[in-house]
Amino acid sequence: MSESSFTAEVLAAGRGGHAVIVPKEVAATFSARRVPVLAHVDGVEYRSRIAVYGGKSYLGLRLDLLRRIGRQAGDQVEVRLVEEPEPEQAPTAPAAEATEPPDLLAALAGNEAARTAYAALPPEHRREYWIWISGAEQPDARAERVARMVKRLNR
Repeated sequence: MSESSFTAEVLAAGRGGHAVIVPKEVAATFSARRVPVLAHVDGVEYRSRIAVYGGKSYLGLRLDLLRRIGRQAGDQVEVRLVEEPEPEQAPTAPAAEATEPPDLLAALAGNEAARTAYAALPPEHRREYWIWISGAEQPDARAERVARMVKRLNR
């Protein structure tokens, strides 16, 4: 892991944000341009990611960090950066199986306009409807959701 230290001026980054420019020679030591880093800003530990805009590398600074160290735009800060490994992606759970609820199929069978509009929906939208309808535990709540869906499809 790469580790580098430098002194930089706190810049106002617009919309209340703040940042420091990471010197090119420091940015060049990292394995990629937008790496996660463990930063020590005036000795206070802070986790972030290097940002690149207009060919320059920046370390964004949260306002709570600046308040904690008593700094503001225009002040100099001591920065130590240590590249961290990319966070591991959590394994994604397989999508829950969803099937067309029988009560929905029955409602669509009796309404040609709704059935045509339903058939034109992308598969992921149809699946969202299935999940929404199936999520109702009470039969009257399911019937209400089916009726609402058919009404939307008839617009």
